Amino acid sequence: MNKINTLNRNSVFVITVFISVILMTLTISSCKKEDTPTQPVVPSETSYDSTKLNAIKTTAAPIVDGVVDALWADAPVLTIALGETNNPPNDASKINNCAGCHAYNSGINVKIRAVYTVDNIYFLAEWQDPTVSFTRDASFSFASGKWAKPFVGESEDRISFYWPMGVTKGNPYDTKGCMAKCHMYWPQESDPHPHANGDAIVDDAWLESGRADLWHSKAARGGAVTSASGSGLTINPVSHEITAGIFSMIGYIDDTYTDVWSGTNGEDGGRYGDAGIAAASHIRISDKSRPKWMEKNPTDFADAMVITQNEIDGGECVGNTTTGVNDSVAAIYWPKYAALNANIPERILAVPTGSRADITIGAVWNNGTWRTEIARKLNTGNDDDIQFTDLLKEYLFNVAQFDNSRHGYEHRTSNNYDMKFIQ
Repeated sequence: MNKINTLNRNSVFVITVFISVILMTLTISSCKKEDTPTQPVVPSETSYDSTKLNAIKTTAAPIVDGVVDALWADAPVLTIALGETNNPPNDASKINNCAGCHAYNSGINVKIRAVYTVDNIYFLAEWQDPTVSFTRDASFSFASGKWAKPFVGESEDRISFYWPMGVTKGNPYDTKGCMAKCHMYWPQESDPHPHANGDAIVDDAWLESGRADLWHSKAARGGAVTSASGSGLTINPVSHEITAGIFSMIGYIDDTYTDVWSGTNGEDGGRYGDAGIAAASHIRISDKSRPKWMEKNPTDFADAMVITQNEIDGGECVGNTTTGVNDSVAAIYWPKYAALNANIPERILAVPTGSRADITIGAVWNNGTWRTEIARKLNTGNDDDIQFTDLLKEYLFNVAQFDNSRHGYEHRTSNNYDMKFIQ
């Protein structure tokens, strides 16, 4: 009995000591963890220069339709403030009055993102605009029972990019960017640049030296070559602008360049078309009195406001290239346009050719906001284009936005910015 009790007491002692050691070990271990706490792993993020447009490399390309794909979320936004030009027509005193433009305080900003793949570069531009405008002032109406062009001062929505191809120099401005190509309004009697079509121009924008690639999207002249559609649209019956709803279009940007003055191209203010054929041609006959064509049965507003060469070739239109749509024929088909609050557009649209067809665009206007996607090859191989072949180089650019405006003195412009490729 005594032996057994002794053994039991010894066993209890050993077990007690063993448990105490374990508890002390756990306590010490716990204290060490508290003294040197483990930090959570935070994923590293790429640091971007927020003053520049950072083009992000991607393996998947966005669909160029104006609908924002998920991949754009990975591209940082560059917000660009625009300045209001102040150079109204027929007022010589306003020439060189550029204070508003240089202040960049118009209240309109363009938000831009860029991504690129092995072969192509893509841009997403977003800005506010209360209406969709694409009734240019040479569009036709038959509302009075005879052909007329009552849309004085009307034009289209646009956005453009200016890319110097090397050093560009202007007069009076030598600021590397689009200010080098400042749009001047010269009254005809004092314009220093005569040209083949007359003694003067009204959109004087020459470079003194150098060349720049100029991308010019035009809602009424190429932006809807491929397709145009709308849903839930509210349309102003006088201006034919869209004031509510969703409007979509897919087509081409007019790929041009700006250069030094030439008397053979004076009328276009220093802008030269890239090699090839543009997406838009005049719908008027030679004496400008009537349109060549009108649609027989436009299905909706978007269809009526866009006439393509494919529709003409497919027999969807009436008219004649030489004599146009006569009054008796117009009287038959005009009620369809009137019911849609539409008019006959100023231009016929067709797929451009050559270097003029380098840039595609998809744009959606949704109740006051334009979202525009743009695509182009990094290297087009054309000498009238800027080439994005050196991905270690930064590329200077400017942006301009047009809200139902016709001439250069009526748009908003940006300061100089740089685009860099993130490898």
